[in-house]
Amino acid sequence: MAEDSGLEKPDTGALSPEQQEKLRQFKIKTRIANEMYMRAHPEVEILLSDFLRQAYSAINLCLAVSKASDHFNDPDLPRKIQAKVKDSGFTYLPHHIPFSLNLMRRTRSEKCHCFMRAFVAPLSWAAVLQNATQLDMKQLRTLLWAAKPLLETMPPSPLVLPATVQSSHLAEMMKFLCEVFSSLSEGQREQIRQWMKHRVLENDPSCQQNVTLSATPEKDVPKDREMVGKNDETSLAENSSKQRSKVEEREINSSSPGCAARKPWLKAEVLRMMGRFVSRLTEEDVNSIPANELCKFFQSPEFLPSFTNVGEMQPVNGQNFYQRLKRECSNGSQTFLNHLDRLGSLACFYDDAQSLNATLSKKLLYQLGNCENSGTDKMKKEIVRKMMSDSEAPPTLELLRSLGASASVLPAAKLASVSSEVLRDTLSSLSQAQWMPAQAMDINGETLLAMGSMVRGVESELLKRINSQGLLRNQGLKNISEKMSSLQKKALLVGMQINVSMPDLVKQLPDPLLPSLSLSTLDKANINSVDQVDGRSWSRAQSVYLLKKIFGKTIKPQQIRSLGQAVQGVTCDMVGNVNQSDALEMAQALANFSDWLSRSQVHCIAHSLFLSLEKQRPAYFTNISDAELLAIPALLLVHLPYVTLTELPDSDNCGKNASELSPAEVLSLGPVICELDPTWISSLKPSAMNSTLQALATCGYIPYSYRGPLFKLLISTYGDPSGWSEDVMKSLGPLLLWNDTALEMLPSKAWLKSYLSDLLDRMLAQAAAPTPEKFRFKPDLLALRHKLFWLKTGLNQQRRRREVSSGVQPSLSEPTLSVIEDLGQGNVYWSPTQLFNMTAQTFKDAVSVLGEIRNYTAEQLSVLKKKAVEVWGDVTMLNETQIVELGCVSQGFNEKQLQNLNITSLDTLELLSVCNWNQTQMAAIWQGFTDKTGLKILKLGALEMVGLGSFICGLQPNQTDQLNTGEFKEAVGEIGRVLCPLSALECLKRKAVAAFGDPKGWGEAEVSTMGNTIAGLTATELASLKSSVLPFIQQSAISLIPPERLVALSVSQLRALGPDNAAMITDTQRQRLAMDQRAAVDEAVGLAIRSDSISSTTSPNAMPQKGDPLYQDYTEL
Repeated sequence: MAEDSGLEKPDTGALSPEQQEKLRQFKIKTRIANEMYMRAHPEVEILLSDFLRQAYSAINLCLAVSKASDHFNDPDLPRKIQAKVKDSGFTYLPHHIPFSLNLMRRTRSEKCHCFMRAFVAPLSWAAVLQNATQLDMKQLRTLLWAAKPLLETMPPSPLVLPATVQSSHLAEMMKFLCEVFSSLSEGQREQIRQWMKHRVLENDPSCQQNVTLSATPEKDVPKDREMVGKNDETSLAENSSKQRSKVEEREINSSSPGCAARKPWLKAEVLRMMGRFVSRLTEEDVNSIPANELCKFFQSPEFLPSFTNVGEMQPVNGQNFYQRLKRECSNGSQTFLNHLDRLGSLACFYDDAQSLNATLSKKLLYQLGNCENSGTDKMKKEIVRKMMSDSEAPPTLELLRSLGASASVLPAAKLASVSSEVLRDTLSSLSQAQWMPAQAMDINGETLLAMGSMVRGVESELLKRINSQGLLRNQGLKNISEKMSSLQKKALLVGMQINVSMPDLVKQLPDPLLPSLSLSTLDKANINSVDQVDGRSWSRAQSVYLLKKIFGKTIKPQQIRSLGQAVQGVTCDMVGNVNQSDALEMAQALANFSDWLSRSQVHCIAHSLFLSLEKQRPAYFTNISDAELLAIPALLLVHLPYVTLTELPDSDNCGKNASELSPAEVLSLGPVICELDPTWISSLKPSAMNSTLQALATCGYIPYSYRGPLFKLLISTYGDPSGWSEDVMKSLGPLLLWNDTALEMLPSKAWLKSYLSDLLDRMLAQAAAPTPEKFRFKPDLLALRHKLFWLKTGLNQQRRRREVSSGVQPSLSEPTLSVIEDLGQGNVYWSPTQLFNMTAQTFKDAVSVLGEIRNYTAEQLSVLKKKAVEVWGDVTMLNETQIVELGCVSQGFNEKQLQNLNITSLDTLELLSVCNWNQTQMAAIWQGFTDKTGLKILKLGALEMVGLGSFICGLQPNQTDQLNTGEFKEAVGEIGRVLCPLSALECLKRKAVAAFGDPKGWGEAEVSTMGNTIAGLTATELASLKSSVLPFIQQSAISLIPPERLVALSVSQLRALGPDNAAMITDTQRQRLAMDQRAAVDEAVGLAIRSDSISSTTSPNAMPQKGDPLYQDYTEL
């Protein structure tokens, strides 16, 4: 292309002769197809002439912005387009744009205009933003249709919305925004809610508000409340933005003339207009809806769609909505039940199973299928038990059809009694349920793709015999493979490889199966271009393997943009070899994939960029311009040296002392709020401090040294947490998760149990790998689980502690089925005596829940083992279904009993391998398995090695040496996830050396795929590893390396570990390191603290603990 187009011509010289010929043929076919299409569709000529030519200047702007912003990947794309349009003087809307877009809408085939629509989407949205008050309804509707692809693909960053909208157009705007609701992040949904409120108020001539901010923090009802979210998209920046928008909203309302104080804005008409955004109203807004307006909305046709497919609602809002409707919009509970099928997501908060008849029970079960809030499973089980009139009879066909997806709450014993005919007749509904392995194990079908979630119970032996015909390129395969275990995925791949070539298999495999391919298998797939990598879900080991194969040690910025998830494989060498002139572009391209970059990669990218900039201009950061600073991704700026950071221009200088800052000014700091010193926070004026403390409650991480002072500030501001009201707890409760003692001392109140249960449910799932405390972005949940145990069991914790200390037998509580199901992982806190008092029937019904707990004490396991024998008899009488149900309770059996377990399936071994077995137990189970199956060590293939899971640690050294080297190489990735004792790791390491050669020759991909096996290397072997591979060692392997071997790493090697791995070094390992080695580790972590940065009078543990004067009052409780 011409230079003045600003676009680079593709380098076709890099293609092979075969690829160049294919490209030539493609061009010929495309030209012919275009000519045929133009002759068949003359209206396209109108589209090109009236739209592209007449709107040429605007499209050039779009192209310029798109090139600079990498198209839809840039969160600021609409904002930049709007600015470009405004700067160019393009402030009118050519009539040709809506006309041409209407031509596209009338085109019958979506494929004919999908590309053009995507192209004009940013321009169309910019036209809406720029001309919102000048458009007629037809033009607005057309432009919104064209802009839809943009909002459906926007990253979770703040939206640009029209500053003003005609009141007659507001409904159309909200209808459009509701259509893209599912594509929006929680922050964007909150932003639209705020935007809608402002538009309603500005269009209401009678609006009069004179709300003033309180001069002091209200201890009972903090106003700026936000719960900790579960959605991974909700970042710290979004949480801070929500807090800031709430403060700004109140400040705007308080200063708006002509608005009556606290005038209700949520009338029935507005609620209908808001659609699904009603589900994101604040608690304050929900409470402010006039009863008559709420009931009008409830009776309207728009009510059900407003609560359909809205995702997870805030529990407090959902419960509030539900209770208000039940209380204010019906003549009684029975009347309200007639509207049960109209509740949508609000049905998740139904709380009275006993009042339901058979018909209503079926309706509610159907609606509970997509609920994830606390208490839903409990409600399902109550309803199912009520529907089963005969508890001994097997479930009937009619019952299973009625249960649908809720059938998963049935115990495995019940499911085992269902006939195969009944299962076939109910397969479509059962396939939607969320099955536990013990339940699904007893459900098998003839059609794999129809099984849905039941695929988790299909044996691996069956899967490896399934023909790939009809499976590949089928969406159903993607859906079921997401639910498969590692063994099942491996087994399915074994079968597929029989009649499909490896290149075709890899090309057609759904993403959930890709990471199960070994490096040696991937080598046979002939992947040698970026196009074959783009858009696929590769593992980290696969990514680095493919990138090094395709690019070697050199990669260009434009190639980075096509990598997608494969950026995990970009090495420091690749970044360092980029031309100095391309360094900034490379950094910007990589920053677009920040979610897939490790801290080590980010550090390398930043270091390489800063060196390049300093070479381009000495003292680059000393006299850096605003434009230059904005060009550097914020992700990298934090890696500047401390001195350089302090010399950068201030980003926001308010020109005020802390005591003069407003809440909005403080909250404008965004995620930096989480790093504020509590001493500085205490100097804020009361209203600003109130907002700041509540914003801190949304932080996933509080610096360790700040937690004690922060907690003291909370007590001095709001009083002891034991006396906090429900509203204060909802605002500040997440901060108590950083203080175990504070949680322990909370009172036993019904609302507190409900709140803490919701809080636990909404916390992000714990990382599978151990996370170093320095990088732990959320608090430990053990204390919260412990507190919930006391609240849910109704036990008085303090009384029990006094009874135990005085030698008095503590009060006993018999575990019941409903309590056990409600507690989940919290069942680990039952005392052995309480478990002993559990009835045999309760144990039988609840065993699958109890079997999921991995960290029982020896005393608890002893009691549970006796219960198992009491219910089912001697261990030799247990079948595999019962063994799977027992799960980790099996850890209570002795060595002989474990050896006698009737385990003949690899699938059973895989399910049991997650438990915390010791070496003796693993060896016993392995021996019993081989005795019953006759499996010989020499016959173990890759599939069997994967199926063994942690039981591969039970092999004797001579047995490990006998493993087939080629098969071991195929299974090494899954084997590397196992946590074996050191002696077993050393044996596996020897086999790894046999498979991959001398460790000094291992590359990044090999080191990454070996996982924990790396910990079995000798000191000499560790020292021989190349520095470049050390960041690719799996984090979990670092702490497994014996201290006397880790010390063999040089200073440069320790520094090369990178932040993630260096942070995993334990205190025991660190003590063996020399001073220069410790300094290298600190440098790698990037979190070295100056000795004078922490006051000698402040301990990192300076939180009020037992015995602290702040808690003296609790000693008498």
